[in-house]
Amino acid sequence: MGHAGINFSAICYSVAHGKFNSTDFIKYSVVFCYSVMLPVFIIAVALGVVIGVQLGPEFVSKGLGSDLGILSALTMTRELVPVVGSLMIATQYGTGLAAELANMKITEQIDALKVFKINPIEHLVVPRFLAAVTFTPVIIWLASLIAVGSSYVTVWLTEGLRLKGFLRSIWAYYKLSDISLCLIKSAVFGGMIVVIATTLGLQVEGGAREVGKATIMTVILSFVSIVLVDYIITTIYL
Repeated sequence: MGHAGINFSAICYSVAHGKFNSTDFIKYSVVFCYSVMLPVFIIAVALGVVIGVQLGPEFVSKGLGSDLGILSALTMTRELVPVVGSLMIATQYGTGLAAELANMKITEQIDALKVFKINPIEHLVVPRFLAAVTFTPVIIWLASLIAVGSSYVTVWLTEGLRLKGFLRSIWAYYKLSDISLCLIKSAVFGGMIVVIATTLGLQVEGGAREVGKATIMTVILSFVSIVLVDYIITTIYL
């Protein structure tokens, strides 16, 4: 964790002083979005369907079908989609990033950058960090909307719930602070995933076995960090 803290400090210093290539930021943003959007959206649909199947019949049978809208919106945007979606990003993107940098390390490409006085953090990490912090909230928010929509469609198909009632509770009780909580969590999680993946990748010494260990540890540490930080942010929010 000490190395991760050092790398995070170096990233913040580079960002604050504008020491990164905007072209690289655009390129890595496209790569990031392309690699994670589909898996996150798929898991969002699955989460929405599960909520609809599990809670829809109970709410509708008790005359509380319209309340399912706000329950689904709060559950998806506050907790489920930010956490589960970020776990998917860690699995899909974080492991690939850790493996890429680990391979560069063991093939001495990182050392070659240092020989040419190119800072690996500024050149390889900062653009990816900015891409994740910028676009993880966008993707997670879109996934939240998809999850809420899929939960409604599920209940509509199974219980005949009307859209007007479903939306009414959302308009009545949903707040801008709920949106901001979703976006803040997503940005923090995205940044953490990149810091963890790049730190483990750049620390690799040895061969292919160590590369594999780095990718596994990326998933494990990302999962643990996301759950812990989610608890901290939620506690502060509440």
